[in-house]
Amino acid sequence: MMLVINTAFKTANLAVVTDKVYACDIDSNSKHSENVLPSIEKLVEKAGIDILDIDTVALVTGPGSFTGLRIGAAIARALGSVNKKLKFISLSSLSLMAYIIAKQKLVKGNFVCAINALSGLYFVGTYDENGINIEEEKMIDSACFEKITLPKFAFEGDIDGLQSVICDNGSLVDFAKSEERAKHFVSLEELLPRYLRLSQAEDNLIKKSKKV
Repeated sequence: MMLVINTAFKTANLAVVTDKVYACDIDSNSKHSENVLPSIEKLVEKAGIDILDIDTVALVTGPGSFTGLRIGAAIARALGSVNKKLKFISLSSLSLMAYIIAKQKLVKGNFVCAINALSGLYFVGTYDENGINIEEEKMIDSACFEKITLPKFAFEGDIDGLQSVICDNGSLVDFAKSEERAKHFVSLEELLPRYLRLSQAEDNLIKKSKKV
């Protein structure tokens, strides 16, 4: 049984997978910090299982929202602390996007998935038409981003002018299942979030250290 958590962006996607899929969204007007855990508890109850029956947690680890990723990681760590046999899968936001693009056959040939990191920066990953990563994910500036000639995609509402991709629960669960079948498991220590940007406190700390 699997718990799938995507809190990387404004809308959170959650799913409990048994022989059926029990899923829900938490929209951008709701506070993830207050609603993610209660929503997971409701899905577990709806599935008729105990939270300790979950044997795998698939977590979208970013790049994504600082607050959202911290919430998802905290829940995964809490579950890991009470269930030492729990297995973990780290899902890249960019690879998730590529999976959806390949599944829906939105493009022929290689393409680029992008996430707006703000301040003129972008996280990008290059993939073939099957959604396989062919170049390491990286952050680039706007000048480099504009020079990319391959078709570019972004999640809906993230980057103006690019073809939009919608992350639905079905695709998220299918991607998590494909990673589980491939046995792409990581340790709890390796389940590290990748933030679009630092928190204000961390940013201020770095700026302060540079002045010393």
